[in-house]
Amino acid sequence: MQIVAVQLNTAWEDRAPNHRRVRELLENLKLAEPALIILPEMFDVGFSMNVAATLQSEAREAEQFLRDLARTHNAAVLGGVISPDGNGQGKNEAVAFAPSGEELVRYRKMQPFTLSGEDQAYGSGDSHQTFEWGGFKIAPFICYDLRFPERFRPAARDGAELIIVIACWPDVRSEHWVRLLQARAIENLAFTVGVNRCGTDPEHTFDGRSAAFDPMGEALFEADPSEQILITELDVQQVRSWRSKFPALDDMRD
Repeated sequence: MQIVAVQLNTAWEDRAPNHRRVRELLENLKLAEPALIILPEMFDVGFSMNVAATLQSEAREAEQFLRDLARTHNAAVLGGVISPDGNGQGKNEAVAFAPSGEELVRYRKMQPFTLSGEDQAYGSGDSHQTFEWGGFKIAPFICYDLRFPERFRPAARDGAELIIVIACWPDVRSEHWVRLLQARAIENLAFTVGVNRCGTDPEHTFDGRSAAFDPMGEALFEADPSEQILITELDVQQVRSWRSKFPALDDMRD
């Protein structure tokens, strides 16, 4: 399967230019099939605690954009959106769509970043989610989840072969981002892909460093701080072969 990671310099609280920029970045790419395009956390608004600015309307603009993108490129597309929660909060979610428009997965971030007040704006989910695409069983996670390895173990137990982490992870802690992605790959014997934003917002600078690791923890790519597309090919048999040779997941305890 081809992975297409979009490291985006997100415009603050303004969907239209972010949608235009994603289309521009992907415009001339010739994608292999099957492909999975991945966009960062809150890709079209930025990591804002202003729910009024980030929340999709009833038209679900962000999700419709992802659906359109999937149809245009004949690929699955996963990105971070804010959905209504019905209690004055939003839901920080990772959603994916197939080219047909079918919703493949909807995962709600389990670990809101309390230091920024995210728990007050968006609340939290309570379980992992998985979906299948390109022959892989895939589990998406979001940003601060990455610091909590116990959140990933149930997904590995559930058979996840590819872990995806979308993020707005600032440069002050970027080395943690890369090393924790590598650790999640090694301990879960899974491909792990992290897609971060770059650029700045009113509070932070983001140096990208979107990265991918194979089940042995070997790097497949790591981005610099610029806006860019990163592509790699994943073979599910690499996961299955390693898990057969080194069945450490069989020794997990509740």
